[in-house]
Amino acid sequence: MSPGLVAQFPRTAAGFGVRNAQLALLDHTGVRTARVGGPEAAELRFPFASVTKLFTATVALQLVRDGDLDLDTALGRYGEEFAAAPNGLGATVTLRHLLSHTSGLVCSLDDEDRTPRGFAAAAGEPPLLFRPGSAFSYSNVGFALVGRLIEAAAGLSWREAVDTFLLGPLGITPAHLPAPGPSAPGPAIAAGHAVTGAGAVPVDVRVPAAMAPAAALAGTAEDLVAFARLHLADRDEAYRALLDEDGVAAMRAPVSGAEPYGLADGFGLGWARYGAADEPWLGLDAMAGGTTCNLRVQPGTGSVLALVTDSTAGLALWRELAERLRAEGRDVGAPPVGRSEAHPAPAGDADLAGTWANGAMVYRLTGGAGAPLHLEDDTGARYRLDLDGRGRFSAHRLDFPEAPYAGRFLPDPETGGSPLLQFAGRVLRRESPYGETTGKFRTAG
Repeated sequence: MSPGLVAQFPRTAAGFGVRNAQLALLDHTGVRTARVGGPEAAELRFPFASVTKLFTATVALQLVRDGDLDLDTALGRYGEEFAAAPNGLGATVTLRHLLSHTSGLVCSLDDEDRTPRGFAAAAGEPPLLFRPGSAFSYSNVGFALVGRLIEAAAGLSWREAVDTFLLGPLGITPAHLPAPGPSAPGPAIAAGHAVTGAGAVPVDVRVPAAMAPAAALAGTAEDLVAFARLHLADRDEAYRALLDEDGVAAMRAPVSGAEPYGLADGFGLGWARYGAADEPWLGLDAMAGGTTCNLRVQPGTGSVLALVTDSTAGLALWRELAERLRAEGRDVGAPPVGRSEAHPAPAGDADLAGTWANGAMVYRLTGGAGAPLHLEDDTGARYRLDLDGRGRFSAHRLDFPEAPYAGRFLPDPETGGSPLLQFAGRVLRRESPYGETTGKFRTAG
């Protein structure tokens, strides 16, 4: 990759108003890094947000290697909170489903301030969105359950397990959210900022304890490179001792049924896949609490790119970097576009208006029948939807200038009818006028 990308980074980041950021690039010449911020920026740890899931998935595959977990055993084997789940996840959902976001679990719950065991029990209450393995819907809840499985198998808390089994051996100084107080030991964690018309507004980065396996790690861009080395094709014996070839291959291989339309081009066990099947880029993109984190790895070429920032403007910065790489012939997949199979269009856009839900996420669609179709998500952001007549759409944000998102309507994988809405990788179901979701999958009994 062009060394100019790193050399020009401070100027590029400043152009987007990003206060603190770190960029790290690994290729055949070694690691090159660049930082933006004051003298303290070099010591800052940045929230990894959902990139935490890659670390959690890796620990889970370590336990699979050791025979403590199995990818295809139903969750009911690992605890009563799973076996007794009213939605039947204990009998139908596996670790493979959780890691590939094909479990049918909702993305989030209304009340996430629970113990890991209590959260696992609560995850068994909402009906599954679809039969496990039949579709893709990004689920933070699913990765919270992976953390619970790690605890059950290792006899340690998730935090102890990830520190002991992975971060320590990789030479990464552990940093977790919530950040320590001013007088507490531990590295300083960057505070997030939301960029608005009035400037950069501080934002709290908060992760409930039960959701830690999905989003609680923090670190540097160099830490992300250290982690990524574990997943390169050409890795030394020390990395092979941490995770065997079967585990590395399982994490990167595309999972059948995992079509993350508008989010990536495919999904493995933790890794999103971008670009050509013969030499894809692996990675994840994350934004939470006014911070961003982006990671890309191309195992065969030994290339790694990592970006962390303390601002929502980091999203635009990442897209600029990705465009520059695309101009060099390296498509790292940002922003991802919809390249999956199209489906027949729903029967008239007027029939789409109403409320769509995925657990605690509730979206509203308005318009149709000749009027523009608009979507409002659960954060209050509003989008204009441009349908293509084949069930796909581009979503153009109305209140903030950014690249459009790709989404689609698709048939229920169980019934072929009652279209689902897939947006930002999440599946939502249409709600009835009485507030009850229709057509949700339930297990027999």
